[in-house]
Amino acid sequence: MKAIWNILAIFAVLNVLAVGGLLGWLGTSNRLNSERINAIRTALARTIEQEKAEAAMKEMEAKQQADEKAKQARLAEPPVTAGEKIAEQQFRDEQRQQMLLRQQQELENLRSSLLAQLAKLEEREKKLETDRKAFEAERTRLAAMDQDKQFKLALSTLENQKPKDAKLMMSALLERQEHEQVVAYLAVMEEGKRGKVLAEFVKDDSQVAADLLERLRRRGLAAPVAPPVPAAEASPTNAQRPANAAAPAQSPPAGSTSR
Repeated sequence: MKAIWNILAIFAVLNVLAVGGLLGWLGTSNRLNSERINAIRTALARTIEQEKAEAAMKEMEAKQQADEKAKQARLAEPPVTAGEKIAEQQFRDEQRQQMLLRQQQELENLRSSLLAQLAKLEEREKKLETDRKAFEAERTRLAAMDQDKQFKLALSTLENQKPKDAKLMMSALLERQEHEQVVAYLAVMEEGKRGKVLAEFVKDDSQVAADLLERLRRRGLAAPVAPPVPAAEASPTNAQRPANAAAPAQSPPAGSTSR
């Protein structure tokens, strides 16, 4: 037990010597004097909570002083008269009105620009539509001209054939179910040639001839046909009798193909 106390005493003496040496070094190195010692003693005399409270108090006092100075400065300024307040309000109102007018003008300019662009688009669309219709009309016209030209060429070819040969060509078209094409040719043929061609149809198949005659009637044309009559009575007038006289005939007269 005595040994422990001796050890503790030695450590205490060593600590005192260390502290004394530190203080001596601080004093000789000009890092510690009486004023700093008093400042350290004062700082250590207060707790951390006390320091925080004092700092808050000082901050509050500084704020109060600043507010008081601002109040004094406002009081030192000359008072604003009612006329000045009205003038200031009018100035603000005018600025707001000018800003609104400027915004309205910008919107109106934007609207005018959009309307102009829309008008240009509509005009361009109308022009495109007009050009398209003109193109379609021209294409239709050219197609009609070409078709009419080709049709006339084919019709001329048929009319230059013998009635029997023309009938054979038309029969080939009928076999391909092109009845309307055959009727179209018959409708515009010369009356005499049409009658001779129909007479050739009557000679081979009166039913076919009757069908063609009915189709001609439906086109609104009176298509005469050479009826079967005796050879002594065969004449251009009799060869072009009405259509209903051709139906009962089974064979044409002997000289009908020579007309």
